[in-house]
Amino acid sequence: MKRISLALGGGGTKGFAHIGVIRQLEKLGYQIRAVSGTSAGGIVGALYAYGIVTEKIEAFSKSLKYSELFSRSADDPPSLLGLGGLNKQLENILGDACFDQARIPFGVTTVDIHSGDEVIINSGRLVDAAKATSAIPGIFPAMEIGKHTLVDGGVLDPVPVSLARWLQPDLPVVAVSLTPQMEDWPKVPRIDIPPYVPIPQIIIDHLSQFRLGKAMHIFIDSMEIMINKITDLRLRLDKPDMIIRPKVHEYTMFDKVDIDHVIRLGEQAVLDALPNLKNMNSPDKRLNRWFRAAKPPGKILKPDECLPGSDVREDHH
Repeated sequence: MKRISLALGGGGTKGFAHIGVIRQLEKLGYQIRAVSGTSAGGIVGALYAYGIVTEKIEAFSKSLKYSELFSRSADDPPSLLGLGGLNKQLENILGDACFDQARIPFGVTTVDIHSGDEVIINSGRLVDAAKATSAIPGIFPAMEIGKHTLVDGGVLDPVPVSLARWLQPDLPVVAVSLTPQMEDWPKVPRIDIPPYVPIPQIIIDHLSQFRLGKAMHIFIDSMEIMINKITDLRLRLDKPDMIIRPKVHEYTMFDKVDIDHVIRLGEQAVLDALPNLKNMNSPDKRLNRWFRAAKPPGKILKPDECLPGSDVREDHH
């Protein structure tokens, strides 16, 4: 029986590739028995763990309107952009559903900006966890849960392998990384403010000519390099049983991507990795799993009691 735990990494709109990865793994007979996620991986992971099939996650992705995706709400904390459009759609599909309503174990990584700790969310409302793990610092609003101010888990753990292993200690962990390998970093396109954000283009054009705008580009490029390096180091440290890397590096995290194309890249990445997928239960890898799965990789957040929500999974299986 081919049972695995899946760790889905961040990557903005490149995260649609996770749909293709999941779909192809299922076609090959792999049973995904736990999911961990960071940022975009946390959003796809929440939908899948709740029982929504890949066809409906794909339909959800295609229903997102880029012109509304980064809208702000009046009560948003300080940030460059909002996630009003995305959050509204997540609320529509997940409602008040809680982790204990998920069909498989699920968790996301976040970072508390006050303590600097990696914080794991695996209880409470699924939609709150998805919002917290995708709050890129300064770009999107931080998420307040209790006394914690939480931002994107990719700050410390871009592909949450240890969390996936902790959720299902006996199973191989397949990590899905949307960042390039080190030798491919120079080929990655530069991140710019996309034209569909709710900022007048004339302001974007003028800002790019000022010193502040140029400084912002250097800051964003540096953050991207940092995240790529942290991803590489964490994967080396956490040692997943298998790494799948969809070739989505022609896109940046804010690009308006061709969803069908990105999903196909996810599917192809699984097929490319197939020979290695068959070797995940070697004795040395089983010993590695046993040794590393003893404790959670971060502090476990205990949100307030979850609101009872209706089960909206009808016809998802």
